Amino acid sequence: MFGIAPSIDPSERQNSAYRWVILALVTLSGFFVMGFPTTGLSAMFSEIAAELGLDLIEIGVIWGIGTGMGIFTSLLGGAFIDAFGTRRTLVTFCLATGVFGALRGVSFDFFSLFIFSFLFGMVQPILPMNFVKLNREWFASRQLGLASGVMSAGFATGLMLGSRLSATVLSPLLGGWRAVLICLGLCAIVMAVIWALLHPPAERQKGPAPRRLNIREVLGNLRHVARFRELWVIALAVFGVLGLMRGLVGYVPTYLREIGWGSVEADSAITVFFFCSLVAVVPISHISDRLGNRRLVMAFGTSMMTLGTLLMFLVGDNFWGVMLAMALAGFTFDSFMALKGASITEVDGLQIALVGSALGFGGMLQNIGSTITPPLGNTLSTTALNTPFLLWAASGVFATLMLLSYRKRKRHLPR
Repeated sequence: MFGIAPSIDPSERQNSAYRWVILALVTLSGFFVMGFPTTGLSAMFSEIAAELGLDLIEIGVIWGIGTGMGIFTSLLGGAFIDAFGTRRTLVTFCLATGVFGALRGVSFDFFSLFIFSFLFGMVQPILPMNFVKLNREWFASRQLGLASGVMSAGFATGLMLGSRLSATVLSPLLGGWRAVLICLGLCAIVMAVIWALLHPPAERQKGPAPRRLNIREVLGNLRHVARFRELWVIALAVFGVLGLMRGLVGYVPTYLREIGWGSVEADSAITVFFFCSLVAVVPISHISDRLGNRRLVMAFGTSMMTLGTLLMFLVGDNFWGVMLAMALAGFTFDSFMALKGASITEVDGLQIALVGSALGFGGMLQNIGSTITPPLGNTLSTTALNTPFLLWAASGVFATLMLLSYRKRKRHLPR
């Protein structure tokens, strides 16, 4: 059906036409395994909350705990990628993501949904690190921004369609939110099978065979990558951005319904966020290749996200004001995430063999932001429904300041 993947020497990958097959698989995985399930869940929160009896704070906990365990598993996941290779980790974690994602569809109360979301959050955050390292292995720096943008376009398309279709189309069509979550879990399992068939099975590394993974080696690698100040700057900026994004996207559909919007209009706001992100992701990411300064482009992106989130606090229930705010907030999100991964792999002095550990370190801070900021913002809704947007805007300001705090000589990427 799919054929057998070729064996390609790592030194030849960046000149091989097969890199476009890998990029296509990465993009599809971003759509089916990462993007669509993420906003698909948030779009269905009202339906889930009505059936399971959840309040706004419990919704915030579920939305945040999905990445809670990822704080710890990202560190180990990065080490797994370095030790066992991208093929084994991709197949294993796609399968686990599918199984745990589907189990959320059989939840019967807050506690069971919490547990299954917790397990799902153990494995799903590891997959983007696989995708980023694959891009770094298969694409030279002169094309890495473009490849990262295409990959993020898959995420963005999934995020946009998940927010638009899950609650208003798929849930009525399949018979409810439970069937939607189970269906999305099956999609991840199918992607695991495709990766097993199409990822090159043999990686002909020169030199000694890789050693078995042990905790001392993992900790040693993490201590080594933690010495890079540039990595801290990028990781802390991602901490701020993911807190902003997860809080905003998880809260807005419920918030708009609470202030009197219909379900279709409320879901449209999130669709605008991800549509604008999708349209801009490849051009903005490619601009970073041309400028040779990814962090400056990222700082522009965090400023736009902050402005849009702050505008959500100000506009109230004004339809066009909300749409403008979501467009501004979403315009640069996926390009930021694309450049985040590319920037970590290009940290000065970082060896390719430790890219997984560096991504795991960044993923740890990313998941801390994703876990603590959404429920913290949601608790402010007891003061006023629009108050959470102030916290998430402050998170964006923090990210911008971090990116501007570190200066490095402009890089001219080889053509």
